[in-house]
Amino acid sequence: MNIHRYIKPALLGPAFLCVVALLGATVAPVNAGEAASGQDPVTLSDGQVPATPNAQVPATPNAQVPETADGQGPATPPDGQDPGAPSGAVTVAPLQGHAEFEGPIDTPPVRLSAGSATSGSAPPKTYRGWLEQTYPEFSLHTSVMDADRLVVVSDKYDQAERTLDSLGLRYRIMSKKELDSYDLSNAQVLIIDCGPRELSWSAGLKIREFVIKGGYLFTTDWMLDRLDQKIFPGLISWSGAMNKQRMYDAAIVGKHPELFRHAVTNSSWKMDVHCHLIRVLNKEKVQVLAVSKDLASEDPDGQGILAVVFPYGRGYVMHMTAHFDRSQSVKGYDLPDAAPAIGISLRQALAINYVVAGLSGKKL
Repeated sequence: MNIHRYIKPALLGPAFLCVVALLGATVAPVNAGEAASGQDPVTLSDGQVPATPNAQVPATPNAQVPETADGQGPATPPDGQDPGAPSGAVTVAPLQGHAEFEGPIDTPPVRLSAGSATSGSAPPKTYRGWLEQTYPEFSLHTSVMDADRLVVVSDKYDQAERTLDSLGLRYRIMSKKELDSYDLSNAQVLIIDCGPRELSWSAGLKIREFVIKGGYLFTTDWMLDRLDQKIFPGLISWSGAMNKQRMYDAAIVGKHPELFRHAVTNSSWKMDVHCHLIRVLNKEKVQVLAVSKDLASEDPDGQGILAVVFPYGRGYVMHMTAHFDRSQSVKGYDLPDAAPAIGISLRQALAINYVVAGLSGKKL
């Protein structure tokens, strides 16, 4: 404003002119800074005032900053700003978030002495936290998922349902006998627990048809020879050997974008005594996921295979030595082979990734 247009110079006293001069000196730098930036003051759509360039964005409760495989923090700056955005710009993360773990975390090899035991604990919040970090969008819909999409055939030696409960997944559970009359047409993933109870031949044929049509079958331990080698002949079988210890070293093999997501490269692997060791019959179709050097010394084939996956028809089969759940020899929330980098065990991370892939319809 040009004040001289409205007040005659003769009426301006020396004192008043000094005040005007001081005001001009005070306001000028602010106006000059705004003109230099070429920007008007910004107001966010929700009416909030944006943060200044050095303002820190407060972390959400229980938020964790993940480490990458090389031990370095994520590329996104810790103040939550977009690296490509102008200084001071505020980035608001979408509700579904972004998966921080696209691959395995690099961990050192495990060295175990004979009969060694480790301690660990994994309450339900640990499993749920792992799932939400690994599959943020998928996690939003687990509470309303149709239970018929995930079917668990329960037995004595494995309790997959306990791990599924900890993850917050809905499922349909039944005995091996009840599977005879159950319609699998709405199922996407079928889990069959290890145990002494036999499946009928008609149930076996139903499972085979389920996989051929695009279903994802996950089996553990004794189901290797009681089911897999019978209805998927020529792919995998029981070597005839059983393990002698309860804890083994484990390392993932090769690369698998879906099944190795938020797993670890090396860990321990909890087993009950008398698990049935895997023999791969078709090396072209069967992909080995994890092996153990310690178990290889007890394996007549010298392989020490812990987990495998293979396609069949339009679907897939994954089999694991040992169990999906915590195993018979542990109680409560104990998890002896919990990997510190992820909180849950490597065997469980592989199994959960497989289940989520099946429920999401992802090709392996």
